[in-house]
Amino acid sequence: MAALAVSELRVPATGPADGVLGDVLRRAVRLAPDAVLLSTPETGERWTATELLDAAGSVAAGLLARHAPGARVATCLGNGPAAVLLQLGTALAGMTLVPVNPRSRPAEVEHALRLSGAVLAVAAEEVAGNPVADLCAAVEGVDVVRVGVDWRAAVPWATPGELPAVDPQSLAQVQFTSGTTGRAKGVRITHAGMVATGTAFAERLGPTTGRVWCNPMPLFHTAGNVLGVVGALASGAEHVVLPFAPGPVLRVVEERQVTLLSAAPTLLDLLAAHPDLARTDLSSLRVLFTGGMTVTPAFVDRVEQVFGARLSITFGMTETCGAVLQTSPEDPDPVRRETVGAPLAGTDVRIAGPDGAAVAPGTPGELWVRGERITRGYLDDPVATAEAIDADGWLHTGDLAEMDGRGACRVVGRLKDMIKTGGENVSPVEVEEVLVAHPDIARAAVVGVPDPRWGELVVAFVVPAGDRDPSPDELTRHCRDRLSPFKVPRHWRVVDELPMTASAKVQRAELRRIAAADAG
Repeated sequence: MAALAVSELRVPATGPADGVLGDVLRRAVRLAPDAVLLSTPETGERWTATELLDAAGSVAAGLLARHAPGARVATCLGNGPAAVLLQLGTALAGMTLVPVNPRSRPAEVEHALRLSGAVLAVAAEEVAGNPVADLCAAVEGVDVVRVGVDWRAAVPWATPGELPAVDPQSLAQVQFTSGTTGRAKGVRITHAGMVATGTAFAERLGPTTGRVWCNPMPLFHTAGNVLGVVGALASGAEHVVLPFAPGPVLRVVEERQVTLLSAAPTLLDLLAAHPDLARTDLSSLRVLFTGGMTVTPAFVDRVEQVFGARLSITFGMTETCGAVLQTSPEDPDPVRRETVGAPLAGTDVRIAGPDGAAVAPGTPGELWVRGERITRGYLDDPVATAEAIDADGWLHTGDLAEMDGRGACRVVGRLKDMIKTGGENVSPVEVEEVLVAHPDIARAAVVGVPDPRWGELVVAFVVPAGDRDPSPDELTRHCRDRLSPFKVPRHWRVVDELPMTASAKVQRAELRRIAAADAG
């Protein structure tokens, strides 16, 4: 490819024209009907391509016995076979999946179910002590299916019949992401976008047919259910699904001779620090996939040395089905170590200056992306949609990046104040609203401070109400009762006043400087 004159690149779509998730599954059956495509170490269950299609068809029939095509079905489940089969069955039924973090707190669950219009919630009795089925049942108008230890007895099944035709442009999922307004926004994801992303992602990883793909990434995120579920189906790999815990993941790598492991940077650090690592046979590993936050050349070198495998890094967001840029394991060292790769097939990327025009290569600007995988907007939020996606279809990511002359990109910062911790997005406003609801707090501001393991840690600056004396332990308990664990501040600072601009806005840059100095 000739050197680029400006930082804009259009990569045409390639690969099979599978328009909906059901097409990807049916194609896998045609290519290798007896190949194992899904396994779950916790239960010892395995499904060939044919068995997986039959099981997904039975789940689709069970859902259609309750609701019509187009209905929205929420899942609040940990990683396991039920989550995968509900995803596939919902797609075959022409319904919309609404995956909800099973560790969500009551207000978060209610917001997700009400905003999405879910009529059915398939929820675990509890996940990590969180009674998520009870939380769903507390939302009026939602039919709840409770999933206990015997998941087969709970998931809706029926004799497969004729399934509805599904439009590739129809809504496949509503995924939730934190926004700068403080409330989670419902991201609309189409079948076409999901299939295009999973397929292109798998192609960038290289040949994976017949290999074993271990995926402990959360199946309520695009990283788990688009890059993982769809990517593994598109590539013909055996998809090994399990919750993340360092010991069990290491055992699975050795026992199942895993060739490809998906893990966020934080999870890779936890695996590398685990005492079982030294006695685990990692010789089968060929590729590690990671993403969710910016990684350094030193991190790439350390991970590849520890695990003896090549690292593939992706950059994406929920609004891009989880991936839009990605390095290949076969890329030259400077690309693999210093960038997040080139655009995936079917993607337009522009590094835009303040006037919206593409800047010169090597010049920082805002990362804009366009293509089939881009969200169709935010559910029932035309204002936020118009702010994010312009009239020409460009998604303005709010991230600062630069593109080299060959099309590889490097993320250099963010325009937004979003905090990214352990691969999760945290809206400062959402946490601040919870804090100021406490009687001891008059004002609060939340920022992220860099952390080598988590990417960023959430830090809260709080101004006491009157003569109150806020206790960090009490504030932590207050937040844990109302927020998901990753949103709870890890560090606290009680201050008399927050630094403000002349227009009465909090100077977050100054707070980040103070927090970084404190972290020292």
